[in-house]
Amino acid sequence: MSRYSPPAFACRLFQTVLPVPYRGALLGDLIEEYNLRAEATSESAATRWFWGQACRSIPCIMGSSLRNGDWLISVSTAVGVYAVMGTLKLAADFMIAKLVAPEPTAYVVLAPIVFLAFTSIGGCAAARIRFGTAVFLALFVMITVAVEIIAKACTITVPWWYEFGFLTLGPLSVLLTPVAFGVLKPNSNVS
Repeated sequence: MSRYSPPAFACRLFQTVLPVPYRGALLGDLIEEYNLRAEATSESAATRWFWGQACRSIPCIMGSSLRNGDWLISVSTAVGVYAVMGTLKLAADFMIAKLVAPEPTAYVVLAPIVFLAFTSIGGCAAARIRFGTAVFLALFVMITVAVEIIAKACTITVPWWYEFGFLTLGPLSVLLTPVAFGVLKPNSNVS
């Protein structure tokens, strides 16, 4: 047993995107190479290498999953999660607007909290239901926010960074919350 361990968050990213049949072998090979590099150079150099592998590999792995044809089921699942998430967010927005913060300026403060909470929960639900669904859900969230920004759905004048925060943090919360909390299908954990 080696005394070096690769970055936990990068390992979770790999666990999330690697196909289930190959997950254990590929992640095991990466961890083994990490340990060899840590012994040969330094742990920080091995960590940089591991993160480099994650940044270079994950987009290719996700593209490969799309080419395999599983994307249609994932898109359908993402649409279902998106519909439920949107309905619940609409109900929460209504309750906040009527009961908690009837003034529009107060809602501008609460809107990011509600939005990030629902995108995080939706991302966890999507990742739990089916591998790859969170990616499509993040895409739907990004498109929705972009359309709302273009349509000027917010009646109060807000700075550009407020809208940009929704556009970037929403999809990121869909993708990263399941990774941060280790939400994977029960049979897909690495042994």
